[in-house]
Amino acid sequence: MLRSPQRAEMFPDFLCIGAQKAGTTWLHDNLHRHPQVWLPPVKELHHLDHRPPGWRKRLFGKPAHLALARAHLKDTITAFALGRNSASDLAWATRFCLLPRNDRWYASLFPRPPGRITGEVCPGYARIPAEAVAHVRRLMPDTRIVYLLRDPVERTWSAAAMRFRKPGQGWSIETTDEGEIERQLTDPRTLAHSDYLRNLAAWRAHFPEERIFIGFFDLLKDDPHAFLGSILGFLGVDDGGRAIPSDVGRKRNPGRGETMPERYRCLLSRLLLDQVRALDTTFSNPYTRRWREEAERYV
Repeated sequence: MLRSPQRAEMFPDFLCIGAQKAGTTWLHDNLHRHPQVWLPPVKELHHLDHRPPGWRKRLFGKPAHLALARAHLKDTITAFALGRNSASDLAWATRFCLLPRNDRWYASLFPRPPGRITGEVCPGYARIPAEAVAHVRRLMPDTRIVYLLRDPVERTWSAAAMRFRKPGQGWSIETTDEGEIERQLTDPRTLAHSDYLRNLAAWRAHFPEERIFIGFFDLLKDDPHAFLGSILGFLGVDDGGRAIPSDVGRKRNPGRGETMPERYRCLLSRLLLDQVRALDTTFSNPYTRRWREEAERYV
């Protein structure tokens, strides 16, 4: 592991690798409030799934994660000037936004506060190739992996709805051209987020089963208290009543309840049926069984 001689940072103790639109924002928010967990002030650092950007991209690049880093630095400078945060907050934001990105830079973003573990939540990590997972294992061999799964049909629709949701502009998936919606739904990059078994195979090839937690979005909806408790137990921190917020069930980053028209449900069910069946064969629980039955009904 990389260590700075002046600092006590090291790589994170755990990673939540996804899936996108499967409860990662909910998990980040609840873990952020846990007294034994430290998370970066910005969700999704995107170091492990992107090539290091040059200084021009860091300062002017359009990718959302780079724009977010600049916005975070700007907000932190303002808050520091008003006395609302500390010099260490400003140092972290500056390092995150401006310094060259490499593995040493990534390690520098994770302090080692006494009595706390550190981690990152970034849904993009589920899809990194096997050689990138091997690199993660070399950097942080003892890290724990959390992977949250949602009905692939529902997840893909929710991701598409988010893609077409334009805050402040009144745009939504309901007002988008049907051809554009179908292109988004069938885009290989969109579908790859729902290819859980393929993604999981890359991580299982390099991390032992006991270091991988598979959680199901359905349980989050049914019993968020128990769901969070199971994740906390896996991470080895306090999972008792006091460690779980009273508003644990509150929705984070919710959609607008965009209803999936039957034609798109039929389309996605047909595209994802083999994957849904394989998921039910692999996990064989009431959730995956419902996913399979629903997909088969529409096909």
